[in-house]
Amino acid sequence: MTEHESSDALWEEFVREYEKNNAQHEPSATERAQPPQQPRRRRRSWLVPTVVAFVVAAGVVGYVIGPGAHQPPAAAPPVASAPASPTAAATGSPAPADATTATPSASASGARTMATAAIPLSVFPQQVQGYTLVAAKADPVCTGADTVAPALAGKITQSQGCLGVDLAIYRDADGNQYNLALFTMKDPLDAFHLVSWLAQDPMDYEVVVQLPPVESGLRALPADSGLVQAFSSYGSGMLVGMAQWSDGRTADFGKLVDQLSPLTKAVITRVPV
Repeated sequence: MTEHESSDALWEEFVREYEKNNAQHEPSATERAQPPQQPRRRRRSWLVPTVVAFVVAAGVVGYVIGPGAHQPPAAAPPVASAPASPTAAATGSPAPADATTATPSASASGARTMATAAIPLSVFPQQVQGYTLVAAKADPVCTGADTVAPALAGKITQSQGCLGVDLAIYRDADGNQYNLALFTMKDPLDAFHLVSWLAQDPMDYEVVVQLPPVESGLRALPADSGLVQAFSSYGSGMLVGMAQWSDGRTADFGKLVDQLSPLTKAVITRVPV
């Protein structure tokens, strides 16, 4: 055996011995005392989920949404206190047949019935399942800066016309606030299309939150308070409902959605056709 072959043989023997010793290696007392290595986890940043649900109301199915990146338009001046009247105290008529997948109805001749007058304020019940109407007003101007944001104002301007908007504020026993804005569109198809358009961006707020009157006992909540919205339409009416906790907290949005739903349903089912 040459010197080179002898060196190769010694190296191979060393490798075999090293591998054998490592395979049979028992951890020392120091090694056993060390905590086991945990597998590395890949971190992932999660955004706060938006609450998205359907509001089953007469006419179009509306989307309910949670807080988003867009801030609502600046709050409007306080709404006048709601008058108590026999017509407003009624709880509403039975809901019409579900038409969530259909466009607004047409007459037998095929022409749509165009609205000729704004929906009266009496569409807002004085009491709805524990909710009390504290303020209401009618405005013949649908596109004012104290009512809607510029994008919605532009959409309304491009439509067949809006005859007026009715605004209402409700409260419940816990002081939570519910804003409703009911637009009377001349063409029922405009109401349908505007609700569909509003639902396309569930992170946007296009209707101004109205400030409650002082005598209502409700707080004027800050602009960053938690907010959920609901959109629905029936006939010529387009309803935008908004709800906020009494303390403005940004939590429990699913519960707030559930509390808004019976109120918007009670109003939209009273819209005349």
